[in-house]
Amino acid sequence: MRNMYIALLSAGAALLVGCGSTQVSSVGKPYEMFVVSSPELWQSAAGDTLRAYLADEVEMVNQPEPKFTLYNVPQGGYKSTVSKHRNILILRTGDRYPVSDMTARYDVNAQPQLEVTVTSPSTDSLAAFLHRYGADLTRLFEITERDRLVARAEKYRDPKIGPLVREKFGFEMSIPQGYRVRLDTTDFLWISFELPLASVGFMIYTYPVADSTAAARNTSAGNIIAARNAAVMQVPGPSDGSYMSTSTAVMPDQKILTVHGRRWMQVRGFWDVTGDFMGGPFINYTTYEADKGRMLAIDGYVYSPSPNNTVPMRDYVRQVEAIFMTVRIPK
Repeated sequence: MRNMYIALLSAGAALLVGCGSTQVSSVGKPYEMFVVSSPELWQSAAGDTLRAYLADEVEMVNQPEPKFTLYNVPQGGYKSTVSKHRNILILRTGDRYPVSDMTARYDVNAQPQLEVTVTSPSTDSLAAFLHRYGADLTRLFEITERDRLVARAEKYRDPKIGPLVREKFGFEMSIPQGYRVRLDTTDFLWISFELPLASVGFMIYTYPVADSTAAARNTSAGNIIAARNAAVMQVPGPSDGSYMSTSTAVMPDQKILTVHGRRWMQVRGFWDVTGDFMGGPFINYTTYEADKGRMLAIDGYVYSPSPNNTVPMRDYVRQVEAIFMTVRIPK
């Protein structure tokens, strides 16, 4: 059965899984969620606990944005209004539920869709259950949304950019249609998707290292940023002589990821433009290719200067992360 990664829920939380067979297309935007519950339950401690996890702020973006945009709807309005939404969370309490439990079902009334039902004997026990498993519940919905974006990128990949990446750098990457090559030099490739109110792009570049010892030094955040600055200065800014650089206003965040069996160093931070006024978040992924004696970096960025936060930067950042998950480097 697909999506068996839901087993990431901590031991002790029973999570049953089911899959439907409907062919009706789901509705709603990515990272929107309808929470089906009574108004009293939504305003209780259980609702507060749920919002503390699902509506927590997205990390490393310029403006405060929640991980999920939440809407509450009473149980009576579920069938008529939101049953075909892409993300649904149902909260139920009562004596008929002897213990707190959680059930996830996919594609129940539409496709793609994730519907999670959490049941508990009382409001207090529900709040305690959500406090214990709220992070796992959030992660389940996040991974589901990410996998939808990955599937879309692979289904609608650009027929020319993917082969160019493979020929130039020797790995597979599904770049969706709409992206265009902006700059192609010896060890550097810049591609972007330009929208009326946003720009989403990737830079792919390599640089040589002598051996594994040197590679280990190059995976520190400071060295990754130094290599990044040397590469992305090729991306011009809007005024003469301006160019992309890394902001020093916020300390970058660093962690290790494993994707399709390969170890990557992820660095998140903010970029700006030397000589002009532009900026936004970036996510850099760097790995060591021992057989080629080089470091490979894939650097995704977002620019979204929308007034009054009308265009969520969250969605563009998640798109960058999803496209990165399509990267496959031959062993």
